[in-house]
Amino acid sequence: MLFTRARLSIDTALREWMDEQWDWLVEKLDMGDLSEHAIIEPTEEWFPEPWGATREAVESLFGRVVEYAEVDPARLELALIEQQEEMPPAIVKKDDKVLLPLEITELRDPTVVVAILARKLALLRLMDAGLDLNRDDLPLLMDLACV
Repeated sequence: MLFTRARLSIDTALREWMDEQWDWLVEKLDMGDLSEHAIIEPTEEWFPEPWGATREAVESLFGRVVEYAEVDPARLELALIEQQEEMPPAIVKKDDKVLLPLEITELRDPTVVVAILARKLALLRLMDAGLDLNRDDLPLLMDLACV
């Protein structure tokens, strides 16, 4: 049937958690009026450069994601690494820089690269806001912060 009311496919407890955490995120990350923010999607409109799994293409994409995430690029360094047996850390603090490790095997798909970088930058912003990294809901909060 057309024009039926959409229903969320999440349970009430998760919806309530999202509503509560969303308000906290807006305040803690100083996001202001959300209606003034654009919705950034991994499309040619927002990422117009041609993609190739090259260092230059990755650096360009990284620069855009950092800009859209409103993080100071001077504090960041992208570290392209070989595939690891175990998942690499999301963020590594090194001197006055924050390293964002990215496995070379992830470079096949720019959408995946954008998602990974956005999640890492969301974690960094949450850390900057004083988030307790031992929270059980940290992975969910990182995903919500990407929105």
